[in-house]
This record gives sequence, C-alpha cells and structure tokens, in this order.
Amino acid sequence: MGINRGHFVIKKELAPRPSNRKGKTSKRVHFKVAKRKLGTHKRAKKKREEMSSVLRKMRSAGGAEKKK
Repeated sequence: MGINRGHFVIKKELAPRPSNRKGKTSKRVHFKVAKRKLGTHKRAKKKREEMSSVLRKMRSAGGAEKKK
C-alpha cells in the first residue's frame, strides 16, 4: 500500500512533434520581415542585432534579480 505501489513504468522519451515548431521562423525569414519593415537589408541586420543585445541584457538583468 502507499504511494510506491503498483508496477513501475519508465516514461518513454517521445520525439518532438512538428506542431512544436509552429510559429518558429528561420533566420532568412527574420531578415526578410525586418527588411520589409525597415526598408533596407543593412537596417534590418542592424535592428536585429540591436534587439538581440537588448534581450541579452534583459536576460542577464533577470538572472541578477533572481540571485538576490
């Protein structure tokens, strides 16, 4: 009796389903969307780099807050 009763079964590791990738865009698509919004490929690359650095700073700031 109790919590550990019954037949032990190891959970099967399932392969990721294609639906898990829904909404994820490739690198090429990222640039194309940014280019259409900003006008030129150079601007799109700069904006994308800027956004990734902002996200990096946010992540590091969030990690510092959790440690406190």
